[in-house]
Amino acid sequence: MNPVHFQPAPPPPWFPMLPPEPPNSSTFWETRNVRDRLRELQDTLNLANAVQKELKILTMIKDGSMDPSVSEFLKYLEDRRIDLETQELLSVEAANALMSKLRAQLEPFRYVADEGIPWEEKSAVARLTNKIKKSKRNNLWRKRKRKRIAELLAKEHEQFDQADREADEWRAREIAKDIASRKVEKMKEIAKLKAKEEKKRLESELELVLMVEKLQELRSMRIQKLKKQGTVTKLYSL
Repeated sequence: MNPVHFQPAPPPPWFPMLPPEPPNSSTFWETRNVRDRLRELQDTLNLANAVQKELKILTMIKDGSMDPSVSEFLKYLEDRRIDLETQELLSVEAANALMSKLRAQLEPFRYVADEGIPWEEKSAVARLTNKIKKSKRNNLWRKRKRKRIAELLAKEHEQFDQADREADEWRAREIAKDIASRKVEKMKEIAKLKAKEEKKRLESELELVLMVEKLQELRSMRIQKLKKQGTVTKLYSL
């Protein structure tokens, strides 16, 4: 693929060349400073990776690759009116500047492995290392403690929930027993009432039967009396 040339734009500013400096034992190895230096080093590494990808795409363009990333990169250059030769020069300059900056940023940490550095530097590094390890141990201990407390709280909550469930079940059983007992008592009262009513009915029927029997007895006696009276009347008539 033939590159398209455009009016070159002014090159963007790149990082200056930084001379290496030995670390100051009183300030460099402080935790906050080391953290800031490492963060800056990571930013530089990210930029270096981006420039490396850019140089790789430029190589692919020269080789005539039809990869989609090549088309996107050429479109990017076209939109900004930058020709391929200028961009290649800018990318190479940026890579050189980043390599110089990386060397400068890594230089202070080289003293950690150098046997010829003063013992003060090694002592500062050792103190920082011990401080970092202690911080990690404390963080791990706090994490385990929080986990143990969370487990204990969860277990305690589970025990409370179990106690609540058991209490609810006991209350439900007691309520069911109370309802059943009331039903039994009600049934007994109904049975007693029915028994009384049945007794009254039977007594009434018995009284009626006795009354009927008494009436039948009186009727029989009446008939016998009438029969006797009839016999006497016949004798007198003779």
